[in-house]
Amino acid sequence: MRVNRFVREEAARPPRGHNICGVLVHADPARLDAACGRLTALPGVEIHQSAADGRLVLTIEDAEGAPAALTLKTLTEIEGVASAALVYHHCETDDLSEEMPS
Repeated sequence: MRVNRFVREEAARPPRGHNICGVLVHADPARLDAACGRLTALPGVEIHQSAADGRLVLTIEDAEGAPAALTLKTLTEIEGVASAALVYHHCETDDLSEEMPS
């Protein structure tokens, strides 16, 4: 599973700089409000869009003591959350040696 590989790599070598993940979450529509409350209580999580059918678009940024990768891994443990899919990841760094060659 790609998320597991992402979490392992981030835990082994946390990126320096600004780390942000875009995530699509599916929650139980009957428990959507409660799930949103639990999600926004997590460090670095911001909900940008939600639909009555339980779809959520959110971002996760690194927070003090809570790397985005580990927060991402805990999303499906939240009551009312059925699934979470990483759809975007970006790490901005000042270290040019970490950039991909063009």
